[in-house]
Amino acid sequence: MNRSTDLTRWLKLPTARSRTPTLGKRELAILEVLWQQGAQSVQQVHASLQEDISLNTVQSTLERLHRKDLLQRHKESRAFFYSAVLQKPDLISNLLHDIAADLSADDMAPMVSGFMDYLADVAPAMGERLNKALAAEPDANGADYDS
Repeated sequence: MNRSTDLTRWLKLPTARSRTPTLGKRELAILEVLWQQGAQSVQQVHASLQEDISLNTVQSTLERLHRKDLLQRHKESRAFFYSAVLQKPDLISNLLHDIAADLSADDMAPMVSGFMDYLADVAPAMGERLNKALAAEPDANGADYDS
């Protein structure tokens, strides 16, 4: 069971159809190869991976990603070439939509606050720049955020 499902059950939230299927580390590693290098054959993906796994494992993982509608494939000669359907920012956006749907109930303040806390931990300079930009931008009612 994944963390999102556990959280949804623990919070007793209604389950909604996720925009993004659950992905494992190997699936994410393969998506990263395809995002960086474009369409690749099974052999090319296998050669690009940093972990020691069999060609059959790469093939089955690519097939699983294809069934999850995250990869498209086309045949050239006797080999399939796989490419990502979504780019990395689109996948991240879909994951954020899933989190918002599960936790925020149309209240974006906790989402933004949580994201700002995350930035403060992992990229303090970027978080500070974003805080300054938000403070300088008036809200829809014309009031400043820092007022």
